[in-house]
Amino acid sequence: MKLTGWKEHWATIIVYVVLVVLIVATSLISDFFFTARNFNNIFRQAVALGLVSIGQTFAILTGGIDLSIGSVVSLTSCLTTGIVKGQGHLLIPVICLVLFVALLIGFLNGFVITRTGVHPLIVTVGMMSVVQGAVLVYTKAPSGSIPASFGFLAWGTVGSLPFPIFYLAAAAVVGIIVLRRTAFGRYVYATGGNEEVSRLSGIKTDRVKILVYMICSFTAALTGLFLASRMGMGDPLAGERYMLDSIVPVLIGGTSLTGGKGGLAGTLAGVFIITILSNALNLLDVSSYWQWVVQGTIIILAVAFYWKQKS
Repeated sequence: MKLTGWKEHWATIIVYVVLVVLIVATSLISDFFFTARNFNNIFRQAVALGLVSIGQTFAILTGGIDLSIGSVVSLTSCLTTGIVKGQGHLLIPVICLVLFVALLIGFLNGFVITRTGVHPLIVTVGMMSVVQGAVLVYTKAPSGSIPASFGFLAWGTVGSLPFPIFYLAAAAVVGIIVLRRTAFGRYVYATGGNEEVSRLSGIKTDRVKILVYMICSFTAALTGLFLASRMGMGDPLAGERYMLDSIVPVLIGGTSLTGGKGGLAGTLAGVFIITILSNALNLLDVSSYWQWVVQGTIIILAVAFYWKQKS
């Protein structure tokens, strides 16, 4: 049984070994790495990527993908700051509004995918274009403002730890519980493993997919709120990078592109691998262009490695 358990979680074990090796190697090449200031930076940098990657994990586990999440991040950021405009009494109603809008976008993604049979890649790219266009109609430049109290979400501390890491941890714990301890989580894995068999066994796979894309948009909205708190204003291009960046930690963490295998434990390790690697390259003053090359190479190697192991 122990051997079987190891085989089941081998991808997660490997990615955590890589994370430990990366931490040790980075500490050897930079004296600044193991400082409280640098670790605070790493934790804060990991939050936005971690939140969107949690949602993306759900989508990829079903054999799909969501490329609209970047535009949802931008929309959430701009709507929140643009409507609130520093007025604290509007904060809670506006947060509820933007979360509802995000859930609606996720519902539409899932509904179109399940009703038309069009590949999620095409549907979510279309939705990305619609939402991003709407954001740019609303504002073409950073605008709006937040009340001072909302800044705590991004810049607050609990003891010596940055508050945002608790924000990410809460989302991750909920996600892990949903995937590992609920019937819905089992349905997500089953749908990604073999959708036809799952449907014949009584699982309402269309409903599962719709809920998964709603979760994906919801975590994108949480990211947008975090970025609004961090920047103090809404940026119409704030989420642009996350359209593809959210996929990288999921793949590094061992979640299969074909669905049915993987999970959030591996994704979180992937998030910190990417964040620490970027931090190390910045400490070494490596050009951002070369960082793109490194990130692209990691994606190719990760996909090739896990695909080979699968075959």
